[in-house]
Amino acid sequence: MRLFFAILPGRHLAGTLHGLARPLTRRCRGRLVPQGSLHLTLAFLGEVAPQRLDELRRIGSQLPHAAGAPWQLDQVGSWHGGIVWAGASQPCPALDELAAALRSALAAAGFGLEQRAYLPHVTLLRHARQLLPTHAITPLAYPLRRISLMASTLTPQGAHYRELAHWP
Repeated sequence: MRLFFAILPGRHLAGTLHGLARPLTRRCRGRLVPQGSLHLTLAFLGEVAPQRLDELRRIGSQLPHAAGAPWQLDQVGSWHGGIVWAGASQPCPALDELAAALRSALAAAGFGLEQRAYLPHVTLLRHARQLLPTHAITPLAYPLRRISLMASTLTPQGAHYRELAHWP
């Protein structure tokens, strides 16, 4: 199973982010991420044996609670490789602490993690053929209320996500 931990936006925020992304598809010539697939990844695990799901559920249940602290999205931009994202110009200590605690618990349990530094963002478009310079947007509060363990299934139409477990 291809798995990751994430924080999903509420329905209203997902709609706002999707609306923000829609005009960028023409400008960047990328593929819009479906509204129901928008998320903030905390840790990407990749392929994990189904027998380890209970271990991941235990790790998720022991994570510190961010108490709804908001992550402030205030910019959009793109990376080489075709990703157009929304993110924050300033760090969010509650988010950084949560991601660090999760990565530490996963590493202690022997799960492989990406080696690159954690850079929180929400992917809005994939396969963009034109770079989007980073620029400010009207700030959006992204509450850190609920952590989800997600399964990702890759299809020719893109990834499809399914929530396996969640914690407040």
